[in-house]
Amino acid sequence: MDKRCYRKVNVLLRVVFPVFIMSLLGAGCASYTAQTQKVSQSWDMGNFQAAAIQITQEADKRGNSKDAIIWRLEQGAVLRAAERFGESNQAFDKAEELVNKYEEAAKMSVSREALATVTNLTTLPYEGFAYDKIMMNTYKALNYLQMGDSEKARVEFNRAFQRQDDAVHINTKRIEKAIEEGKKQNYNVDLAKVNRDGKFKSQFDNYYGDLEQFKAYAVYVNPLTVYLDGLYFMTHATGGSDLERSRKSFERVLGMIGENKYIRQDMETLQQVVNGKPISATTYVFFETGQSTEREQIRIDLPLFIITPGVPYVGAAFPKLKYRSDYISALTVSYDGKTEAPLLLSNMDAVVAREFKNELPTLITKTLIASAIKAGATYGAYAGATDGGRKNSGAGLAVLIAGALYQVAMNQADLRTWTTLPKEFQFCRIPTPADRKIELDPPYLGRKTPVVIDEGVVNVVWVKSVNRNSPLSVMQFKLKDEVKTIASPETATTVQHIPQTDIPKPEQVTQQPESLMSGAETQHEVSEPQAQPTQKNEAIAPALENQPEISMPSQ
Repeated sequence: MDKRCYRKVNVLLRVVFPVFIMSLLGAGCASYTAQTQKVSQSWDMGNFQAAAIQITQEADKRGNSKDAIIWRLEQGAVLRAAERFGESNQAFDKAEELVNKYEEAAKMSVSREALATVTNLTTLPYEGFAYDKIMMNTYKALNYLQMGDSEKARVEFNRAFQRQDDAVHINTKRIEKAIEEGKKQNYNVDLAKVNRDGKFKSQFDNYYGDLEQFKAYAVYVNPLTVYLDGLYFMTHATGGSDLERSRKSFERVLGMIGENKYIRQDMETLQQVVNGKPISATTYVFFETGQSTEREQIRIDLPLFIITPGVPYVGAAFPKLKYRSDYISALTVSYDGKTEAPLLLSNMDAVVAREFKNELPTLITKTLIASAIKAGATYGAYAGATDGGRKNSGAGLAVLIAGALYQVAMNQADLRTWTTLPKEFQFCRIPTPADRKIELDPPYLGRKTPVVIDEGVVNVVWVKSVNRNSPLSVMQFKLKDEVKTIASPETATTVQHIPQTDIPKPEQVTQQPESLMSGAETQHEVSEPQAQPTQKNEAIAPALENQPEISMPSQ
């Protein structure tokens, strides 16, 4: 196609884009946020009962839509906070049914994938991220424990473990599918070349450099889930294999989050169980605080000429994580004249950011392809209407305007994300006081919450706070309600005592710095405890340089 065509389109896009960006693109930006706004208002005030009614109405409306999974996840979390545990699990069951349906499919629907490249990625069904699926089964397990059904809780912990195990393979398949789609559309996406473009890299580093602020957990692993797994199989062990699983889970959590006195105490308790001794009366306090990330829309100029020679930079919409800072960062637990402070167990911002970072290569590949298709359609229509820009300039101008408006209107980032997840999970353990009374005190807020611990040998007090102004919500369940030992001399020999020096410290398991856009990790990291320090943002795609390119015939 004539270079004059590209120049005219480029000029038009530079003029039209700023004019229509707020009216058309902004509407797409606010779509998911606007849909959840009414629920969010009740949720932010800590009015979980009102939020539960509202979210159920909205989720039921969208039960057969492309957004069904995300709405059912939100519904499950809100109903759980409202202590409607059975209904919460029904919502999670509906989400899981759809999740399994997508996972079991041999490949994505070609028609849906093709539609997404022509329009935008929001036209695809929300299939759930790995952290969604892991938390879904974790919450289901906790709900069953709240309802006193420990056997069904065991099933959910097993499913959560399997979710973590499968996630690496599933994400690898996503990248392969993106590459396949590029081949079908005859576009060559070389992320190494994209990375070397100075303009793109500068914008990318500016927007996504904050992903390196977190200490990284192992890919697709949530320390909360792993810790609860250890706690469950210690208190509900039926034999040596359960106790060994508990030991490995505690060990993995220490490897991920670093030294923790409460987990050390758990390992001592576990050894007592192995040796045939009963667990002494213990109370665990979990603090679920704040709200996890939202997503906002940003614009990055894509070097489209890398895959379509002669086509200029095209502004494309991308999602960016937005961290929420309004939360109670600490809690004090008082009992018998003593105090304990819950320690950080799982930073959900870090969990989400790790997976978001890992998804970026696929996201950029798909966005490049979609942008190329939309720009190519405009250029092709212009050339056809004007004989390559040589005549009928009026018709050509109309085509360019229509094409530019179409690109702006369809240039929307996928901002769907599970917004009712917390920002952090903290925890502590204490010997259950004789009077079974504790007091919860968020420092500097001037309000204390007394709690009387239910009957039981091993109890859990689950505390939830949405933000600094919302009240604390407190619920309880029993992990163990009777003194019972299961160990025998044979059992004791199957579970080894782990001395303190056997647990890797964070600095001993630090990984080498990796690129923000190094692509999906293909190694099986679920079983390996890892930690990673904050790193400086580097190039986006060096690890993808050796991947096979998507070949493109000359046009």
